[in-house]
Amino acid sequence: MILRTLAVGAAAIVTAAALAVPALASTSSASANPETWSWGAIHSSDRAGMAKGKVVLDRPGFTVSGKLYDLPGRPGCSWVKFRWYKDTGGWGHKTYRNCSDAKPLSFTFPSGYMLKVEGKVCRGTAKKITGRCSGWEAMWAQGG
Repeated sequence: MILRTLAVGAAAIVTAAALAVPALASTSSASANPETWSWGAIHSSDRAGMAKGKVVLDRPGFTVSGKLYDLPGRPGCSWVKFRWYKDTGGWGHKTYRNCSDAKPLSFTFPSGYMLKVEGKVCRGTAKKITGRCSGWEAMWAQGG
């Protein structure tokens, strides 16, 4: 009788372990479906530059990606500037430019964990921003 009780107990433990393995596997696949938020379109004040894209939460932290358009027939280049407030304090910054007049510039950068990210689109030369900027526009913020 004691051996039968031990055998039933061992079978229950093996069954519980077998059920737990798929549960662990499904937990690890959560990163296969990261959370995504779309942002934009953000236009320069003269509407000759435009950017849009997405913010993705995945390990380790966030990734910001998108496209910067430099609309044809306009002199100069389009610029997009990003700033994000880090979860550890302080600001991060990233800037891209596109002078192609037709082909959008694709970009992606990791921001790590952050509390918010903002962007603005400006016009300029191939070397620097000269003005005609949009205001800072919120792209994503913790809690909404």
